[in-house]
Amino acid sequence: MFLFVGSNNEDAGDGLRTLRIDPTSGVVSEVSRVRDAKNPIYLAVSSDAKWLYAVEDVSEHVPDCPAGRPGGVSSFRVEADGSLTRVASVALAPTVPCHVSLSADGTRLAWAEYRKAHAGVVALGDGGALSPVASVHHEGRGPNPVRQESAHCHWAGFAPDDRTLLVCDLGLDRVFAYECDEAAGTMRHIVPSRDYVAPGGHGPRHIAFLPGTDLAGLVCELASTATLLRIPRDGGPIAALDSHSLLPEGWSGTTKAAAIRFSPDGKWLLASNRGHDSVAAFRVDAAAGTLSAGPISRLDGPFPRDFAFVPGGHGLVVLGHKLAGDVAVYRFDSATGALSRVPGVSYRMEKPLAFVFAPEAGE
Repeated sequence: MFLFVGSNNEDAGDGLRTLRIDPTSGVVSEVSRVRDAKNPIYLAVSSDAKWLYAVEDVSEHVPDCPAGRPGGVSSFRVEADGSLTRVASVALAPTVPCHVSLSADGTRLAWAEYRKAHAGVVALGDGGALSPVASVHHEGRGPNPVRQESAHCHWAGFAPDDRTLLVCDLGLDRVFAYECDEAAGTMRHIVPSRDYVAPGGHGPRHIAFLPGTDLAGLVCELASTATLLRIPRDGGPIAALDSHSLLPEGWSGTTKAAAIRFSPDGKWLLASNRGHDSVAAFRVDAAAGTLSAGPISRLDGPFPRDFAFVPGGHGLVVLGHKLAGDVAVYRFDSATGALSRVPGVSYRMEKPLAFVFAPEAGE
């Protein structure tokens, strides 16, 4: 199994790497590096595992890159040995986007940029071609004077209908819903029928969808909460069903929630905390629309920004201890929801941030 890792490498080089992971033991080894990838901080892989898409600083890869718009997305062809060949890059935003995701039909990319609050859609063509379709720019502020001094788009993805574009804005405490007219190159905000408005100061960060349902998990960075949402396919309003803290009762300190994922069997919702350095697990009752608090597993390293389940039901989770420069592997107990580190498995890399998997030939 190939594991692609993106990082916040600044000018250090080698920021995008291909690793190989044994899905049973969790042992990882290096396959190759992309030498000229700068800040590839989020990744997406096509369903056929032939293409990898990375947000990054594209100023050196786009001829006549527009001034003030070095942030963009690049396409890489996944070779048979797992190495990556850069094919195309496109400039999109004033800074490197913080998130990218694929539509279910594999024809579009959604992207979000944090600092200046841009988000949009890119059409995917043959041979790795990238064509910007439409984008939006958010303005405003929230009640937190430090983190919500302005709008901050932190996540963009397509709703279960694969048409509605959802954008989490941490600064405005809102999940925006847009209709994208690709022919006209416009995005229309659907107001107020679909937006989800979070409690003031909570800071919506990321969404994860529960496959085969209209349910999703939302993690709020500033409040360190996980919320179960219903996102109707018929265009109805997004509704919050249940919400829980990611932190132990009585704990105080500085922490920021980060990633959110459903377990492969859909029975657990997990979210990470940077500062408390933990992953909280919640048992999911999809029929009732509820979450039940499970264990909060403390981790072996600081600042777990992203984590991902190894495909295939092997019960392994790859997790990045960003501030330790450590790609670690944890075993997930599907009966209890607890994580425990696999001993002796580690891969050193500066500020690992994003993880996606692809099968090798024959898997």
